[in-house]
Amino acid sequence: MTDIKRTEQEKVFEELMSYKEIIFQICLGFSKNPWDAEDLTQDVYLKAFRNIHSLNDPSFSREWLFKIARNTCFDFGRKLRIRRIFQLKSKGETKEDRTPESLVAYGEQLQVLKKAVKQLPKKHKEVFVLREYGNLSYQEIAAVLGIKNGTVMSRLKRARQAVINQIREEIQ
Repeated sequence: MTDIKRTEQEKVFEELMSYKEIIFQICLGFSKNPWDAEDLTQDVYLKAFRNIHSLNDPSFSREWLFKIARNTCFDFGRKLRIRRIFQLKSKGETKEDRTPESLVAYGEQLQVLKKAVKQLPKKHKEVFVLREYGNLSYQEIAAVLGIKNGTVMSRLKRARQAVINQIREEIQ
């Protein structure tokens, strides 16, 4: 019986690997850095692999993986904020780790967009990132966040409008 269960878990994990690009986009949306997003994506799959046995219903494996991605990104954000606080206390200022390559990669328009997304309230930001960066459906977002479809739609509408307004302000 263990071998059958293990084979099922292997099949589910193979299916989960097909979402690697979506997971990367979600991680990129939260981290705003392709190198961090790559690391976060690996962390997500490592956590999924280690905990595949806890997945009770394989039909919800995609939503389960997206929840792991969201939580991994939130944990990363918390650690990053804590690290910045200690840097501020020890050095008196933060140091931006920007290379010429990353400055080229992130054009002026992307910077404006990132600033606008960053200013969103948490509940709007997570819906926006899951939809626009992760390309998740409303139903998938609702399942990941544990909210209703209508709530997803209203939060997404507010988030999009706030981003548009912020971009308009920055451009003018």
